[in-house]
Amino acid sequence: MMIFGAVATLVLSLLPAVAPPPALDHSALDRSVLTPDGSSYHYRYDGDRLAVRASRGGGEPNRREVVVDQQAPVSRDQLSCATWTRQSSWRVQPGLAVRVNDTGDRVRAVTLTKNIVFGVQTVINVLTWDTARRGEPWRAVGQYDVARAVVRDGKLLRLPWRVCLRVADRRMSFKIWPIGRVDRPGWSERRYVRHARLPRSFDIAGRPGWYVGHVPGGGSAVYRDLRTR
Repeated sequence: MMIFGAVATLVLSLLPAVAPPPALDHSALDRSVLTPDGSSYHYRYDGDRLAVRASRGGGEPNRREVVVDQQAPVSRDQLSCATWTRQSSWRVQPGLAVRVNDTGDRVRAVTLTKNIVFGVQTVINVLTWDTARRGEPWRAVGQYDVARAVVRDGKLLRLPWRVCLRVADRRMSFKIWPIGRVDRPGWSERRYVRHARLPRSFDIAGRPGWYVGHVPGGGSAVYRDLRTR
């Protein structure tokens, strides 16, 4: 046994050192809750990849949150991008956020989200949020049919989808395309791009980031290639 232990020690000493995986840290994120119902969310973030997991249980999965990188500057004209890489079910609602303005007792933001109502995932919703509103804190800017971008031969293309949202003054634009199936579209390509005008009350300063909502207990969503400007 002593000989075996000595040999094992020698073998281990000759093996190359394996670097531990990079730490994923949620402390670099500022979280703002838009609607608190449902399971709490847990984040793992490394500046390029964001993984969101919901605690098990928690009732109806109606929780919605936005997160921003603490290093993101406060501004009015912004861009937020992410690749929606994985979702545990179609009920998970990934999204983007711009002009996130959290004063502690009030959150305002503009979000882009994948529709999940009635299971229709070929629609993108753009909403404004104000948690000081009476009733529901959201208001619709528009719903946009993007089937031409994410459906082929009558079938919804699986993730990953790349999505970008930008705002300048009251002008808003977004584009969405399936990664690996088409080249990155320009902002003038109507198949992948939509435009809208925001309410005057949301021409405000804030920070760009990302949205996640309706994650059922034990469910998850993963974003990659996170970019803001």
